Amino acid sequence: MSSSSADQATALVLQALQTLYHDPNSISKKRANEWLEEFQHSVDAWQTCHTLLTSPEAPLEGRLFSAQTLRAKILYDLSQLPREQLPPLRDSLLSSLAPLCQPSAPAGSKAVLTQLCLALADLALQMPEWSGVVGGMIEQFGKDPSTVVILLGFLKALPEEAGNPRIPLSNDEVQAMLTALVSGSAEQVLGVLTMYIQATGVTTQIQISVFETLRSWLQAGEVMASQVASTPLFDASFDALASDQLFDAAVDVLCDLIHETQEVEDNVEVVQQIVPRVIALQPQLEEHKEDPDRIRGYCRILCEAGECYKDLIARHPQDLLPLVQSIAECAAYPDLDIVPITFQFWYTLAMTLGRQPNDPSLQPILAIYQSLQSIIIGHLHFPADDEHQTAQERDEFRTFRHRMGDTLKDCCHLLGAPTCLKRSYDLIVDAMSKASPSWQEIEAPLFSMRSMGAEVDPEDDEVLPHIMDMLPKLPDHPKIRYAAILVISRYTEWIDRHPDNLAFQLQYISAGFDMAEDEVSAAAAQAMRFMCQDCRQHLVPFLPQLHTFVNSVGDKLDQSDMVEVCEAIGYVISSMNPPQAAQALNEFCQPLIQQIQSVVVAEGEVDKPTLVKLADTLEQLDSYLNIVRSIEPLPQACYNTPAEIYGILDSFLDKYAKLHYISERVGTVLRRGLTFFPPQALESIVQPLLNRMVRSFEQTGFPSYLWITGKVTAKFGEIANSGNQELGELLVGSFENLTNAMAKLLQTKVAIEIPDVMDDYDHLFMAYLTAIPNLTLSSPSVRLGVSHVLASLTCPSTETILISLDVLANLSIHVHAPPIASTLNTYGKVIVSILINGVVTDFPEDSLDQVQTVLNALTSSGNPQEIEGWFREAIGDLPGHLVPNEAKQGFLGDVHGHLADQSSDKLRNGLINLVRAARRAKERGRQARKSLGAV
Repeated sequence: MSSSSADQATALVLQALQTLYHDPNSISKKRANEWLEEFQHSVDAWQTCHTLLTSPEAPLEGRLFSAQTLRAKILYDLSQLPREQLPPLRDSLLSSLAPLCQPSAPAGSKAVLTQLCLALADLALQMPEWSGVVGGMIEQFGKDPSTVVILLGFLKALPEEAGNPRIPLSNDEVQAMLTALVSGSAEQVLGVLTMYIQATGVTTQIQISVFETLRSWLQAGEVMASQVASTPLFDASFDALASDQLFDAAVDVLCDLIHETQEVEDNVEVVQQIVPRVIALQPQLEEHKEDPDRIRGYCRILCEAGECYKDLIARHPQDLLPLVQSIAECAAYPDLDIVPITFQFWYTLAMTLGRQPNDPSLQPILAIYQSLQSIIIGHLHFPADDEHQTAQERDEFRTFRHRMGDTLKDCCHLLGAPTCLKRSYDLIVDAMSKASPSWQEIEAPLFSMRSMGAEVDPEDDEVLPHIMDMLPKLPDHPKIRYAAILVISRYTEWIDRHPDNLAFQLQYISAGFDMAEDEVSAAAAQAMRFMCQDCRQHLVPFLPQLHTFVNSVGDKLDQSDMVEVCEAIGYVISSMNPPQAAQALNEFCQPLIQQIQSVVVAEGEVDKPTLVKLADTLEQLDSYLNIVRSIEPLPQACYNTPAEIYGILDSFLDKYAKLHYISERVGTVLRRGLTFFPPQALESIVQPLLNRMVRSFEQTGFPSYLWITGKVTAKFGEIANSGNQELGELLVGSFENLTNAMAKLLQTKVAIEIPDVMDDYDHLFMAYLTAIPNLTLSSPSVRLGVSHVLASLTCPSTETILISLDVLANLSIHVHAPPIASTLNTYGKVIVSILINGVVTDFPEDSLDQVQTVLNALTSSGNPQEIEGWFREAIGDLPGHLVPNEAKQGFLGDVHGHLADQSSDKLRNGLINLVRAARRAKERGRQARKSLGAV
């Protein structure tokens, strides 16, 4: 590149970076970013980035971009350079390092240095002719204290990059470089780190870098814990815990060191050195109890040791008891950000010791778990000033309580559920014996009972009867009532086996709906649902009581609670024999239907609140049908019901089809009805229903009308295929009318504006292709329908893209049938363009098989030269930052080979390679943006 061209390229890069970082216009930023990503693929980027990197006048953005780009090009584009240019590239990078460590180095130089260390590590791994890499770096940068940070940065990067899957080496090449460059240098590196950690006057920054580098080699498995234990680095890591500046780095390296000894049998000697040092940390918990950051670090070390040495604890509980005690101290710490660090330890140890072990030597450990239950219940207490918490703080605390509940299950696993339930029960009894207990003292143990439910045997008769007897005696505080109702909710399986108090429990839950607090009503609705689900047989005699209850509270409950109550009753109805179930379902649904009918017959327009309430009514109706699903055999008396109900819904839609929320709710009820009733009971409503769906969609463009038409077709497709010509014509006529209506809608809106409509049209099309394929394929509307499906592929939804591709793949099966061949050929160029662009941009990963099916069909159905032109144009339209030019050319070569021999796998392999190239380019761009974000 000439001097003037180089200057121009440098100026363009700086201009694009200026726009990216400082231009407020988002469109300009996007263009600048795409230009920079494409520039990074070019051969000219090598020289331009070198110029910017070594220019003292270059801004930080330019130098960081150059360092990041050189690193990316070494990762992805090293093949662009002749091998003889690699040593000069290496030397250029090496010469750029030292100035970045000088006191006069510009701000941000550390980020540039990090990128260059990564670049050099990636280069070394791909450059076997670079011999003595580690020794050379030690020689060049290890003697001057001001450049030691360069050496340590490189040594840290080397094992990390050795496992980088983006480095284009075969497995054998990677293994050879690992052996020569990394594994073969481990002792040398360990020696250097040992030297620096002991050096007189060593700076805090170098000590931290030593620990970070040691972590890198430990995590890569290139340095063994036993090797570290035989060097001063071992003692230095523990000793560094005394330093405020080194504490965090020491905690990190010790956790890694312990983790690498988890195969205890292979590391006995090291573990024998580690355990006493870890146990000796216990006094630090008391000494630093006012410093949460310190406690967090000690807790991490203790828990890492506990998790790794759980088998040792099980075999030598007396010797390791102080370790478990220390972790229990951490669990009792009041900072609730620290407590969860211990949770995994309690779980792994409980699973290791097994369910309710009876070994006397384990009793001290079991005693700790007993105290742990009390500790956790203490943490469960809501703060006294709960009302002063923000909404986010309350949500976070509630989430944390459920995590603590898992640890209570671990206590149950080890101690037995009756023992743990008895402990929670006793805490409540003790609290209630006080003159004026706080509600928190009662609520927290109640919550623990709920949390431990999964560990409790539904046959338990030891503690649960006492708990159930205690519930009526609890104070009538909303928080306590809420927790108590959820206890009932959790133990409905037990209640099913012990139904003696069912009447009281049902009344206790029902009373929860009368409390003003919304969360109590929500708990009651949930409990009602579980009670009816698990105790349905026992609750059949209570249906009249439930019917009265529903009628009395229907106007008081939130809709979500009412829906759960309807579902609850649905479970009871579903357990009845068909005649009883049909009668019960009618009793509960008839009042809802009458509410709808009253609006239908009302004169004039109805106000919005009334219509919203009717939408809720429809949802409640749907809730019953959703749970009951069907009654088989359906009593003959019910066969007229569909016509009666549909008559009401049809009249309702005649008035209110243009209200979206009404269309959605009616559509859901219609779908449930199509599932609930057999075809014979529905035949009389098929024609009016389809006509209504077409007419309503033409008026509104709402997707629910497409959805229901597809469900009708799925329900009656078999009858139409069996020779019912009238029904077949009716179904196909609806498809044609809806397809034409879609065309009119797409004249005023683009697909991306109506993604839900496009999705439901695709499902409609697929329903027709599945249920009545021959009748559908012979329709002249298929061609127009394909254009709608192609429009759907512009929508960002994964589900819409996949159903659209399913439709095209289904049509491709019939590629040699004249109407389909003509249709696919008409849209062939567009299909190729959309599919190729889609697979390299935003199509989901699992779409490739459908894309290949469609493209295979296209390539077998027309003129090869014309088809190859479609692919060439589609590939040519892709910008370079999405797919590099060499990948484009490789794909076109595979397409050409496939067209010449369609029995080959060239098209599939070409698509796979194209997608991989696009992913690499996307990852490369992501890494670039991540690195540039460090500016």
